[in-house]
Amino acid sequence: MLKVTSTNTLLVLVKMLFSLASQKVLAIFIGAEGIAIVGNLKNIVLFFEQFSILGTSNGLVKYISENKDDKKQLNNLFSTVFVLSALASVVSFIILFFWSSALSDAVFGVNENYSYIFKVLAFLIPFMGVNGILYSLLNGLSAYKLFSKIGLIVVVTSTLLIVFLTIKLGIIGSLIAISTIPFVQFLIYIIFSAKTYKKFIDLKDISFKLNFKNKLLSYSLMTLVVIFLVNFTDVAVRHLIEDKTSKAEAGYWTAMNSISRVYMQFSAAIFPLYILPVYAKINNSFDFRKEVVKIYKMLLPLLITGMLVVFLLREFIIKTLYTSEFLDMASLFKWQLLGDLIKFVAIVLSYQFIAKKRIGYFIFTEVLSVLMFYGFSVYFIDIYGTDGVVIAHFVRYILFLFVVIFILRPNFIGGKRVF
Repeated sequence: MLKVTSTNTLLVLVKMLFSLASQKVLAIFIGAEGIAIVGNLKNIVLFFEQFSILGTSNGLVKYISENKDDKKQLNNLFSTVFVLSALASVVSFIILFFWSSALSDAVFGVNENYSYIFKVLAFLIPFMGVNGILYSLLNGLSAYKLFSKIGLIVVVTSTLLIVFLTIKLGIIGSLIAISTIPFVQFLIYIIFSAKTYKKFIDLKDISFKLNFKNKLLSYSLMTLVVIFLVNFTDVAVRHLIEDKTSKAEAGYWTAMNSISRVYMQFSAAIFPLYILPVYAKINNSFDFRKEVVKIYKMLLPLLITGMLVVFLLREFIIKTLYTSEFLDMASLFKWQLLGDLIKFVAIVLSYQFIAKKRIGYFIFTEVLSVLMFYGFSVYFIDIYGTDGVVIAHFVRYILFLFVVIFILRPNFIGGKRVF
């Protein structure tokens, strides 16, 4: 866990540095309203990144980790996921290319016409699929150093692309950059992980095999449902803020989410790289409790300290990352930080649902969380304005934590129980 955390720290620090540059450029050249539009496109890209491999990334990590010394099983595994990815690419192309106008209206509003962005994305889905497979390979092999090296190069290259095109073309340049980043990532993965993927993926032996179909698709449903709902809800909440307040306020909330994602990256990588493979091997409640306590003891003090620093320096962070125009978002920090802290506490527990393939519980809790967020946002925004959305974020994770604890109560009460 120390190895994963320390290796990830450098990656996150570089991400923060380059996030400063890209966010500053976006704030200056396209403003809060433009950032809201960019936020909507990012949600679409995030969904199709998972859909490009039919949401099988967590399953891939698990089965690569378990079969990394068995070339025959690995061949069956990669054959299956390449077939699933090809299917996803065809479906995605049809949706994105032929329904581009309808998607533009739904995502950006009827007054904006960005249908061509969806047509560009339609051709890039296969590259997203390959990226997802290679990402899962590095995670499954626990190749922390290579993973971080590639992550650093992706961050630097993507940021430079966004900055250059935004300065040159404004909001259109930002959208083109974000939609083409998957292709840039593909080139970087191919160049820098060639030795690794050639060792474990023999393209000559890839065939139309579906041996791992059932195992992988058991992860697919829970991932796609959650990824779809999370990103759809973000777009819906952004539209809610625009309708109830203004597009600029939607931009402030999007900017707050961007800052949240950056500082939460310190803990995010530990879930697929450490927690998922460790939980998968644990087969009794005693070891599970022991592991949870270890994770909390190591990471919670660091997380709380970091969040306090972010809260105290919030105005400096806003001025540095954005412009004085964004100072109104300072009031969002308190509830966003508290919500993110509770979210981390809860997800450390709920990740057992993924590791043990408890699909019903995972989908139920995640769908409940998303529905609570939107429902509370609708309620609180009428009372507190945009602050009501981050209050909703906090309240939903408090309730989410209680629900997860209730479901997992047999793991915390009594003696040693075998899973």
